[in-house]
Amino acid sequence: MNTNRAEYLTHDGVMTSEISDLLIDVPDGIFIDATYGYGSHFKYFQKNHNNLDFLALDRDLEAVNNSPDSHDVQHYSFSKIKKYLENNNIESISGVFYDFGLSSHQIDSPHRGFSFQHDSILDMRMDVSQELSAKEVINDYGYEELLKIFYEYGEESNSKKIAETIINNRPIQTTNELVSVVESSLPRQNPKFTKSTVRKIFQAVRIEVNNEISEIIESLETAKNFIKSNGIMIFLSYHSIEDRTVKQFVDKETKGCICDPKLAICICENVPLFKLGKYKKRTPSDNEIKKNPRSKSAVLRFMVKI
Repeated sequence: MNTNRAEYLTHDGVMTSEISDLLIDVPDGIFIDATYGYGSHFKYFQKNHNNLDFLALDRDLEAVNNSPDSHDVQHYSFSKIKKYLENNNIESISGVFYDFGLSSHQIDSPHRGFSFQHDSILDMRMDVSQELSAKEVINDYGYEELLKIFYEYGEESNSKKIAETIINNRPIQTTNELVSVVESSLPRQNPKFTKSTVRKIFQAVRIEVNNEISEIIESLETAKNFIKSNGIMIFLSYHSIEDRTVKQFVDKETKGCICDPKLAICICENVPLFKLGKYKKRTPSDNEIKKNPRSKSAVLRFMVKI
């Protein structure tokens, strides 16, 4: 464990008690927190559910190294959950929890380059051992590549002009430089909308750097096969792209047939492995949002193995 834990101050996890309530009826066994972060969810779950053995994964080595010795945290991306389980001869688990948001530590650490509110080198890597960083995306990607990620991962209407302006102002080395370039590419408008655009561009670059959507899909498709009967999969998303990915997965696993409704006969032969829980989705309470504004976009979904 890294003894320099002063920078790793505990933050409350989003919707922690609501998620913990979902574990009450989960069968005994191993439960995986696939996105350990600060460990705030992990700590709460471990305290309140003695029938479960909690293990955690995180692709961020800083999170792993700063976890307490009492928490079993392994340096794995959650897309490698199958590899982790097979390497440890684990044939089934009682459930898995995904918190797809950035941890507050990642956002608040000036040297990580995740936030446009701190001046830093362009980085944004969740796993600092990987080669691709935001600096390569911004300075090496071609126009079409930038356009694609700004549209798909940022859902930004000014993507064309922003991509052009970035290419014309290279090299761009820091977060402040990127903010300035994005702002210079926009028409005069309410500063609130300018800030929103900057946020979306940072989000798009971060998703690209960390291959986030593909990571989510790979993990969900492999983890589902290890969940035991009455076990649970829980998902906490923070933007529409994450939530749409989760919703499509949940629909596929709980609805059975996924053929085009226009087809008279089912040809997909998709068999539901899970059932929806007592609600389709839930969002944080007004009181939680007031205490933690970063939670306001969170969407909680879950499903139970048949």
